[in-house]
Amino acid sequence: MRIGIDIDDTLIDSCDIVKEYVYKYDKDYGNDRVLINNIDKILRGNFSEKEIIDFFSEYACEMGMKQKVKKNAKEVIDKLISEGNKIYIITARSDRFYKDVNTYLKEFLDSNNIKYDKIITACSYKVDICKEEKIDIMFDDAIDTCESLLENGIDAVVFNSNINITKNTKCRRVNNWDEVYDYIKNCKIKN
Repeated sequence: MRIGIDIDDTLIDSCDIVKEYVYKYDKDYGNDRVLINNIDKILRGNFSEKEIIDFFSEYACEMGMKQKVKKNAKEVIDKLISEGNKIYIITARSDRFYKDVNTYLKEFLDSNNIKYDKIITACSYKVDICKEEKIDIMFDDAIDTCESLLENGIDAVVFNSNINITKNTKCRRVNNWDEVYDYIKNCKIKN
């Protein structure tokens, strides 16, 4: 099985670090709470406001280095690979905010002993790349991404996070990496 995995709030915990930086530096990027009022946009990398661009340009790499891999992610990925699955890390992260994003991500994944078959960056619309790479299932915290994938015939599961938990979706959901493994195992049993 070819498994796609998003990074932010799926493979790693991003939300708490981003919020910490937003609250710490909001006053430096305008006095109308532009960062605090747009945490969702910042976490999605979906913004055009100058203050947010300036903030993210300055702190993206620093925040990224402080983020931690989610509990049991490494162990589940190791198990999935040992069972013959292929792991594709698919992210919207790009060189726009990360100097040489591919090297940056490779170093981060390697330093955390996360195995993978391929890293795909600068991918904000994941349907085309998932079709091209023949991804069987994608795990992502972005509900709109998962719903687009599902509408295009690609199994997609929302990884619950602080910013998506209250939003409705027709997609299946998981809360942690043990549930990711159980979902994949059940998919294989059905096939």
